[in-house]
Amino acid sequence: MLDGSQGVPHTHARLLIVEDDPNIRFFCQRLLGSQYHVNIAENGVLALEFLAEQTFDLVITDIQMPMMSGIQLLKQIREHHAEVDTLVMTAHATVETAREALKLGALDYIAKPIDSENLLRTVRTCLELRRVRQEKERLSDLVLMYQFSQTIATTLAIETQVEQIFEFLWRRYAPESLVLSMIVDDQHLMRLGARNSAGWQPDRPALPLPDTRTLDTLPRTHMQLMGKVVPTEQIRFAGVVLRSHGRPIGYLHMERHGEQPIFDQSERRLLGIFASQVAASLDNARLHQALKEQNRQTIEALAEAIDARDTYTYGHSRQVTRYAVRLAQAVGLPPERVALIDYAGLLHDVGKIGIRDHILLKPGKLTDEEMAMMQRHPQIGVKIIEGVCGLRETLPIIEFHHERWDGKGYPHGLAGEAIPLEARILAIADAFEAMTANRAYRPAMETAQALEILAKGRGLQWDAQLVDQFIALIEREGDQLRNRERLRQSPLNEILEGKSIG
Repeated sequence: MLDGSQGVPHTHARLLIVEDDPNIRFFCQRLLGSQYHVNIAENGVLALEFLAEQTFDLVITDIQMPMMSGIQLLKQIREHHAEVDTLVMTAHATVETAREALKLGALDYIAKPIDSENLLRTVRTCLELRRVRQEKERLSDLVLMYQFSQTIATTLAIETQVEQIFEFLWRRYAPESLVLSMIVDDQHLMRLGARNSAGWQPDRPALPLPDTRTLDTLPRTHMQLMGKVVPTEQIRFAGVVLRSHGRPIGYLHMERHGEQPIFDQSERRLLGIFASQVAASLDNARLHQALKEQNRQTIEALAEAIDARDTYTYGHSRQVTRYAVRLAQAVGLPPERVALIDYAGLLHDVGKIGIRDHILLKPGKLTDEEMAMMQRHPQIGVKIIEGVCGLRETLPIIEFHHERWDGKGYPHGLAGEAIPLEARILAIADAFEAMTANRAYRPAMETAQALEILAKGRGLQWDAQLVDQFIALIEREGDQLRNRERLRQSPLNEILEGKSIG
């Protein structure tokens, strides 16, 4: 490669000389062949055949040629071989000719008759410009890749990662369309995201994957998932299999159209590096999601076991969670805080493990002493959960879900906004679920009656604004949210009741 300060030639550069005059063609080949790898073509059509089969750094072309002019060749190179640089030679050099050639991407032009020193100097300059540009592009790509790696490392949420992946690819490649798919359950390919110039495309059902060990089935199934995201005429595409620990986990596909350039070698090389990082990130996110799901199933089983001590309260924790999560979403809490309510809702009564059965299951009114014991369950729950590092953020919600807006609740008598918002949300969901469910000492209330009690307690027992939001939510979605009958049919409940399940 040429060093700009010392003038060392790019000895590995590959040149293609396109010239219809055999004397000039032979002259250029001999002059440049001593320093570079040189191929020759006598017209633009043959030049395009060379370009289709081989890689070149610089094409030196005449302007006036039969079959295809140099200007036409420049247009074809710009459209189909954008990674190749060009230099033009002409015996009719005019300002208009030079301007048109430069507009089509030529780095420079040489006037005929050709001077040996001028040709060598101009070729060296063109190759040096190419080297500098490629170095800048590589540096820019490294910076962009570093920024991406820093960004995607901050989240384990697959949805967020997909958005970040698409943002990076859209900025770097400017494709017309982009589709990302992932293997699920080792048997299906699911589209994680699809976007074209019109915006994000709707989801599609996962498709069966014949054999994940055969890589050629992956692109084929992926293409079926694409559907009609974009028209198929005149497309230029780049696809790469996503692999993690040597196994395929997905596929990434980009397309360009119309006047857009093809994906050159440097772009495809960067895409391969990027794909490795994407695969690792998505695989980590998937494993994290699977672990979270396992944890949640464990927590659900624990909540069911607690609720099942009393057949009247079986499913209470899950139903409270359903109400609380929807209320949290309705008031606009971010997903991470909604997730805390999800876990806290399932575990809010875990402290009842420490309450004796004769108190917990008593059908009548509790004595003052028994009530004092019952009111200890939030703090008992905190003691149980505080040793679980992944659940520590739920502790204030569990501990304070029986506090009242007017300060007359327990265990600490907190009032107003001193009570965490998530605990205020859970308190409303807990009260409503308790009122609308059967208990040993009373039948379930009608929904309207329970909502009336909530309305009367707004600003006293509960946060007034949250009560208003909850009432509107129940009036709008109550039928979908009430699901106790299905909860009571849980296999765990049937086992606890001594029923046989097949």
